[in-house]
Amino acid sequence: ADGGKEHRGYLCISPRWSHQHTPRNVQEQGDGWPPRTVAACSARKVNAAAAASACEQRIVTLGVLYYNSPALLHNIMRGWATWPESLAQQFHFTVVDDCSTLEHSALSVVRANKPMYPIRVLTIQPPKIAWNDVGALNLLMHTATTCWAMRLDADVVVTPQAARGLLGLAERSDIDSVHMFNRENIGSVHPANWLFHRQAYWRAGGSDEDFAGSYGYVDAQLGWMLSQSGAKFRRHRDVNLTQVPAQLQRRLQHYPANFSKDSTHNLELHLRKQKGLAPLPTLYLRFRWHANTVTKRVRRGGSRRSL
Repeated sequence: ADGGKEHRGYLCISPRWSHQHTPRNVQEQGDGWPPRTVAACSARKVNAAAAASACEQRIVTLGVLYYNSPALLHNIMRGWATWPESLAQQFHFTVVDDCSTLEHSALSVVRANKPMYPIRVLTIQPPKIAWNDVGALNLLMHTATTCWAMRLDADVVVTPQAARGLLGLAERSDIDSVHMFNRENIGSVHPANWLFHRQAYWRAGGSDEDFAGSYGYVDAQLGWMLSQSGAKFRRHRDVNLTQVPAQLQRRLQHYPANFSKDSTHNLELHLRKQKGLAPLPTLYLRFRWHANTVTKRVRRGGSRRSL
């Protein structure tokens, strides 16, 4: 069985915002966490931008943000299983489970698929934070070791042809490029599934976890922060992603009834932050998480075992 390790969150973010603003909405979690003041926060800084500059150049991280959607994740993993080994070896595969219920956990889905290539599963621990895709994306970018990472929703599939396109973009792009892609079966560019350099991501300040708990405007806020820090968005209609139709997607996802999609709060917060009336993020990873790596490897002689 694959082993796992629990991690404590609520780390400080070191890019330009950390010394300017007092942390907001801090709750006591014991053991001195989270830091109570800007000074304490500074003492625990994670220099994410510097860490991202010392990264693996020729490999891309594919990170799926997942919540309570086992059929969608099965679909993604069936797609990954068709990749040639020479292509798969150029990617790191990660699934970030945003505190799914036990019966719908990403770890159980990944184990059931018995992947031939290592897949890292990062599971955010209770208590559940509603609409915490901001925290899930920060966790993906915090744990990745590659220079380039692709954020994927659970309803999007990357074909081998698209994967080769991602590798080409990562190889020839400067760190300021943020790549957006066409959805071949819908005919429009996906607004949130981006390929970006981790150094540019953390230079912008990462995803703003003040938006967690309410629905909407997460991608608009991140896009604005990236643009403010010098990133350039580039749209590609020659690299196609495949998206599960929205009607089918809704049937395959299991969201609690109390998860409101009212975006009024986050729209107001987004506008206030743009006008400088609300602080930009200081802390990230406002939760604990558990990490597992799952794979099925081939022993000499052909017998297989699960790690």
